[in-house]
Amino acid sequence: MWNYFVKGGFMMWPLLCCSIFSVAIIINRLIFFRKVRTDHKKVEKFLDFVEKKELQKALQIAQSSNSAVVNVLKNGLTKFHEGKESIEKALDEASLYEIPELEKYLPFLSAIASTSTLIGFTGTVTGMIRAFNDIVKHGVSTPTVVAKGIAEALITTAAGLFIAIPTILFYHYFSHQVERITTEIELYSRELLKLK
Repeated sequence: MWNYFVKGGFMMWPLLCCSIFSVAIIINRLIFFRKVRTDHKKVEKFLDFVEKKELQKALQIAQSSNSAVVNVLKNGLTKFHEGKESIEKALDEASLYEIPELEKYLPFLSAIASTSTLIGFTGTVTGMIRAFNDIVKHGVSTPTVVAKGIAEALITTAAGLFIAIPTILFYHYFSHQVERITTEIELYSRELLKLK
């Protein structure tokens, strides 16, 4: 592995940085989304207690959950003794906090996917330049003259793609999680407002 890294030339260092950042963000988001996923049974129980006007029990359920949906509903519950407008405002305020938390680091994942591909292609260009410089210096008497430059070109391209492909797949997976949770926030917020 180290041998390929060295043959890939200077562009392998920025690619290594991209892969480290990508793995760190993916692990962070996997842990985060596991923690904030919606427990639909808890949400239904929460809404059931609100409907029965047992607000203290509903609050206890809300406090036992890390779900983004429940966090929004809990904020709406704090204004439940006021009018619908106050509840709606509280739900919106909580959504304005929770949704950016869901989207956190996703633009970086997208940027890493794009950048690692471009860095890989830059390595291709520098590798080809090296190959042509070697041809100029030594002639084309043997294929080994251009092999180092071509190896650099191919290795950096492959490394860039190996980083970009899983990164973009995880980006789309996390984006889907954000959309799903955002939709759940909207739907359950409407349910809570209907109970007032």
